[in-house]
Amino acid sequence: MGLLDILNQYAQQQDRPPPEVLDDFDRVSQEASPEDLSYGLEDAFQSDATPPFEEMVGQLYENSDEDTRAGLLNEILGSLDGRGGALASGLGGGLAGGVLGGMLRRMGERNARVSPRDVRDIPARDIQVATAEAARQNPSVVQTISRFYARHPQLVQTLGQAALGILMSGMARRRRF
Repeated sequence: MGLLDILNQYAQQQDRPPPEVLDDFDRVSQEASPEDLSYGLEDAFQSDATPPFEEMVGQLYENSDEDTRAGLLNEILGSLDGRGGALASGLGGGLAGGVLGGMLRRMGERNARVSPRDVRDIPARDIQVATAEAARQNPSVVQTISRFYARHPQLVQTLGQAALGILMSGMARRRRF
């Protein structure tokens, strides 16, 4: 079965993915471009049938290694055009005084890059709050994070069957192959 055959299955049954969705995604992720995967991932992030965007990003962050975690945080900060300090002020509450809030305030003024060492003590919950605030300030962060994680399909697979079904349904609707 080819890539289009697999994706066509999902165009027809987007509300209930078949039991072989994990195997299908594995095959699709090997054959499709990261750009095409990012379109489907964006659909999954914005779907009412999946958890909220920030929760899914928190889950991906939690399953990522430190290099990927740092890359994600750099993407979030980059989407704010050097306004990391503004993100830190928008977070309020416990985060503003936490590890992430302090790091964002330090970095906000000089556009520094987050290193893998910087993310060691930042929990996924803080990333969820930061992602929600970044999306509030700049909704295109959804596309930015979709493109980022499309280069990491092994992590995308951890989002589960429903998200993968929606992702492949979105890819089938766009039919850029």
